Amino acid sequence: MSDITPKNVKLKDWISVGMNDAVVCHIYKDEPGKIEVVYLDRKNKAINEDVHYKDGKWTFVYDGPNGGYADNSSRLGEFVSILRAGRWR
Repeated sequence: MSDITPKNVKLKDWISVGMNDAVVCHIYKDEPGKIEVVYLDRKNKAINEDVHYKDGKWTFVYDGPNGGYADNSSRLGEFVSILRAGRWR
């Protein structure tokens, strides 16, 4: 679905992580292929979590829930606003 790879990913890009649409909010310079994203969970809460590029797709770094509540983080406010506005706006 997405042609965004570690070589061309930018802040505020939309990517797919599993069944989730997510907004890129941090790119780890010291760990190529690893980024932080925000996405909406099933309860419509904004979650921030690390993902990496593996086998040609973006996947969560950790199995199971491992993110934080992005709505509670001032540093993520801009990205949560983009997320809540929707991908196709």
